[in-house]
Amino acid sequence: MSNTVSKVTNEHKSKFKPNLENYKVSLSYEGLVLKQASENQSVSDLKRKHAR
Repeated sequence: MSNTVSKVTNEHKSKFKPNLENYKVSLSYEGLVLKQASENQSVSDLKRKHAR
């Protein structure tokens, strides 16, 4: 018997992307909140801030 291996292409892989509003509600149930300062920052600003 031959063993077959199925290949999954990147098209068929789905990555989990949470809805931000649902995430905020979930955090609020646990008594946590997101920092307001980081909400409206661009990716380049965040990279500059956290660069090593």
